[in-house]
Amino acid sequence: MRYVLGMLLGIALSSMPSVADAGNARAAIKQVESTLLVTGTIVIAPDGTVRDYKLDDSRALGESLEQFLDASIRSWRFQPVVVDGAVVTAEAPMRLRLVANGQEDGGMRVRIAATWFDSEKSRPRADASRSSRLRPPGYPMGALRLGAQGIVYVVLRYGRDGRVQEAGVERVNLRTLGTDRQMSDLRKQFEDAALRAARTWTFLPPATGKEAEQDNWLVRVPVDFRMTNRQQPKPWEWQSYVPDPTVRDLPWAREQLRIAGSPEALPDSGVYPLERSTIRLLNAPGT
Repeated sequence: MRYVLGMLLGIALSSMPSVADAGNARAAIKQVESTLLVTGTIVIAPDGTVRDYKLDDSRALGESLEQFLDASIRSWRFQPVVVDGAVVTAEAPMRLRLVANGQEDGGMRVRIAATWFDSEKSRPRADASRSSRLRPPGYPMGALRLGAQGIVYVVLRYGRDGRVQEAGVERVNLRTLGTDRQMSDLRKQFEDAALRAARTWTFLPPATGKEAEQDNWLVRVPVDFRMTNRQQPKPWEWQSYVPDPTVRDLPWAREQLRIAGSPEALPDSGVYPLERSTIRLLNAPGT
């Protein structure tokens, strides 16, 4: 497992663009993590145990990681899913974010860094927050000149009129390697561009369901700054990125974000409500 993962992660790292010179880039490599997004479907029994699951594509895993995922997923316990007042068997799309880090002994540690289950499939569309107008941000010129890429996780609170009341950034992950100063500047460029656009967005509040009577709603929106003229990794491939080292506190969404957990398994586009999901994992993912 160590050899195979080391080879895969080396390939992923070699394809990561850098805006630093060779010496500074080598120093910054310690911040790089390698990641794989695993998608599939999960079936949750009425008692909250995992009845079954299926992965869409396992070609990047290998036998050891497949066994690791199988043991982890089958150990999960969910809050029983209730639909129309009755506990039901629930089937939902799932996304798992695997992250691999090198260890001092030369091995690799793999963990499930984030999970996401599409609970919107189990309730009417009108029960959830939806977008009305999401004008995409402009690409920051400094980042564009450097060929830099990244993803910004924006958190928003909007009111009954659909207008944004509060906007903040949860984290900015980079897909470009540089010095600490360069990467800090790139994160600021991406954050500012995403927030300028986000403050102009409008949303459609839930029209039915238990959230419909609220005065405001919280949502996450990933904003992916990706260069269309550059070859991108395939969905089933390991890729390298530099996670945001900053712990960002958004007091007006602090408790909801704590319950929701990491956003890194979310699809790269869409609007994701922070109201309590109908599918809630009760025990932490495995390592």
